[in-house]
Amino acid sequence: MKTTTTESSSEKNQRLQDWVKEEKIPGKIQAWFSKESESIHSDWRLIQVKRGTQLILSIEPPVEGMLPPLFVQEAYDQLHKDHLQVLKKALVQVWFRASGNGTFAALVQANLKTAATTKAYKVFVSFLERQFPEIISCHHIQTLPFAFFDPSDRSTPMRIDIRSSFGSVFLPIGNSSFCSHVLDWSPRCKSAWIEMPERIKSFIHPNPDDRLLEVHASSGYLAASLAPFFKTVDTLEPLDSSKQAAIKNAHALEKSNMTVHTGRLEEKWLLSFFNRPENEGKWTILFNPPQGEPLPSGVIVTTTKIQPERILLISSNLFEAAKEVKRFRREGYMLRKTVPMDLEPGKKS
Repeated sequence: MKTTTTESSSEKNQRLQDWVKEEKIPGKIQAWFSKESESIHSDWRLIQVKRGTQLILSIEPPVEGMLPPLFVQEAYDQLHKDHLQVLKKALVQVWFRASGNGTFAALVQANLKTAATTKAYKVFVSFLERQFPEIISCHHIQTLPFAFFDPSDRSTPMRIDIRSSFGSVFLPIGNSSFCSHVLDWSPRCKSAWIEMPERIKSFIHPNPDDRLLEVHASSGYLAASLAPFFKTVDTLEPLDSSKQAAIKNAHALEKSNMTVHTGRLEEKWLLSFFNRPENEGKWTILFNPPQGEPLPSGVIVTTTKIQPERILLISSNLFEAAKEVKRFRREGYMLRKTVPMDLEPGKKS
């Protein structure tokens, strides 16, 4: 995983102001949206870091200087005990994924190729389950080809094999009735992300007859949270794990107005979707490309031909965002408002 430099709020604000001025970005900039990060509402990793010729197991915080919850430190200490040395050597990482309500799922990426390492893994899992009620599930993962598993990184196509040791693969999202799959993306610090649907709703003020399409939807958390305020909501996401969570979230709604689609964003899919008679109406299209990637070729022109009422673009890449704002403008859509969101306070973003 690439490391990134932490920026202060004032530095991020200045970088945004410089971007607006240099790129001549139109529209009103609203107040920053962020929440204070808490250790019990954030993801933590125990990860092997190469120092010289040696691999050293380290605690990686979500935000520089943040102190780990007690269970993270105790899990780290446990792995240094003699009876778990064989597991420690086989370990790639342990990712403690936060729900945002004080509970966690543990993802253990390790090469369990011998009976000894498998036995040590079971001992470690038993320790987590016995000692820490906040850890509500634990899963062993392996990747093919081998790479560090990172739910935010889709740049390397890989197959992820997951075996549950205890608990569900679905992790609650805060205190909501919705969930995410433990393999799917969510920010390492959850607080701002959990409140993001309310921020979006207050930003766009949807009408009851409006319809919403969320693209790159992951678990469909945003769409499911916003569903009560729209006539219908649809989600599009290529990952099967995301589809599983999105379907559960659709079933959790009081009103059955959410439809889940599996597929990749492309011009052909958009044309097929909006050419169906049942999809006529006033649409809001929400693009949330992973890792700030640019929208695929042809998508912007096709989207503007469809003539949605509004287009929302969430991007972590100011360089790409500037280009796409200008491309939408050339097709007749003017940027009216920008909301700076600090969803990853531990990163330069």
